[in-house]
Formats: sequence, C-alpha cells, structure tokens
Amino acid sequence: MTGDAAVIKNLELLRREWGYAYVIWFQAGQYCACRRDNAAICRRPKPGDLRKEMDTDCQARPVLV
Repeated sequence: MTGDAAVIKNLELLRREWGYAYVIWFQAGQYCACRRDNAAICRRPKPGDLRKEMDTDCQARPVLV
C-alpha cells in the first residue's frame, strides 16, 4: 500500500469509529481530530495514537452531539 493509500485507509477507519464525535483529517503529516461539541483539536503523527487520544478524551468528557 502506498503512503497516500495508507492515509486514506486510516482516515476511513478512524471516521467509521469516531466520526460521530470528531471531524477527522490528515494535514502536514499529522492525523487530526476536532471535537464536534467544543471544537477542541488534537493532532498525532500515527493513527493509533490519535485513536488512543480520542478514546481517553471521550471517556473523560463524553462528546455531546
């Protein structure tokens, strides 16, 4: 899988799991997520790291949509 194809696949997986709570995109080598309720943004270089961050964040403060 090429780099672009891997990014697209990772974004699809992240959006499928977390799209209800976050707007998710890839920019400047970072996977990014913006909460839908308060617009807080987190950025991580790896999709797994972003997934962990969103999970931790959502458990601490559930996203109100």
